[in-house]
Amino acid sequence: MKVEISVPEAVSIFKEIQEQPEQLYEMIRTDIRETIGQYLSGLMDAELTHFLGRKPYERMQGEANHRNGSYDRNFTLKGIGEVDLQVLP
Repeated sequence: MKVEISVPEAVSIFKEIQEQPEQLYEMIRTDIRETIGQYLSGLMDAELTHFLGRKPYERMQGEANHRNGSYDRNFTLKGIGEVDLQVLP
């Protein structure tokens, strides 16, 4: 992805950051919370795949142990805030 901005636009962005740095920090915190939520959800999915010995939607003959979807869960990490996860039962 290529982003092009002019010099006056860049100057305006830097001035806005200097005047209101909390907006930039909030954007960074939001991105970190989303990234951590995606990482932890992926980690739990990988753990379940390893535990069951098969990928999602893969069936093994004679096995009745299937994945039953997922549900959303929120929890709070100190210093980061509330993180949204998809928990696989």
